[in-house]
Amino acid sequence: MKKTLLATLLALPMTVSASDETVYLHYDNTLDGVIDYQENLQLKMDLSGNTIIGKTQSGEMVSGMVENKNSHYIGSGEKERFQFEIHNGETRNWFVGNVSNEHWTGNWFGPNGEKGDFTLTTRVLTDDIPTYSDIASFMPDEVFYKPNSHANVLTDSFLQDVGGLEPHFTNSGDFNLNLSQGLYLQAEEEYYHEMPMSFTIDFKEPMRLKTFRLGSANLTDGTRLKTFSFSIWNRMTMEWEEAGRFEFPQIYGPSYQRQEFTLPRTVYADRIRISAHSSHDTSNGKNKVLMWGLSFQR
Repeated sequence: MKKTLLATLLALPMTVSASDETVYLHYDNTLDGVIDYQENLQLKMDLSGNTIIGKTQSGEMVSGMVENKNSHYIGSGEKERFQFEIHNGETRNWFVGNVSNEHWTGNWFGPNGEKGDFTLTTRVLTDDIPTYSDIASFMPDEVFYKPNSHANVLTDSFLQDVGGLEPHFTNSGDFNLNLSQGLYLQAEEEYYHEMPMSFTIDFKEPMRLKTFRLGSANLTDGTRLKTFSFSIWNRMTMEWEEAGRFEFPQIYGPSYQRQEFTLPRTVYADRIRISAHSSHDTSNGKNKVLMWGLSFQR
């Protein structure tokens, strides 16, 4: 997402006006803090001093304000809060929220009990599935860099849908998985106490997320993944929010195999975290973890 336009609105001196910034209001109709925006409106918004003024694409008036930070006169703090209204004839929808790291997010309320979550972006959020070109950074937990553990570095092979869903047996003459490519993380049993073991991916803009594939392996003593969670970074609460928790099934060994999983609902996020909480491979009473081949599906 091209964040600089929204950042400019806040960075301007109060004596200067920002003019005709085109932004997109993405919103849903359920007030639950889950980022699953279903609708969008195009807005032209200006900031004159602390005053927000603008119009929707259909000509409805937008008016509101942004507070100054760290003012004891109005009781403000480090993060700007804002509110604006969209006028629709004799009724108005109210939008309230805060700004964090150039993200404008919050909740909206209609005149007859309607309500939901929203965000402002500088373009329509994409419906495309994430690929390597959408990744801003990849951050495995420190445990994957310890002795006898491993984490592939980020390359253009990440998020490619390779290997299908069939098992790849290591004792077969046609085993041809290139595990040096794409996401691959493993941690040995001596680090079992560091559960959950996680990795984080930052995207360049909020991405639509629903169905994904993730692999593990059964090399001798059971599949090296059992319970795992898929979390997103909530820009409204500035906390991790679990979007789904899954059980990775036992697979036949010795093999590597991916499985397909679906979140309970579509979410939009620019930061995700997948965390291994337990493993089927508990040789010596301790967990071994292996995750590989993450990709997203429509």
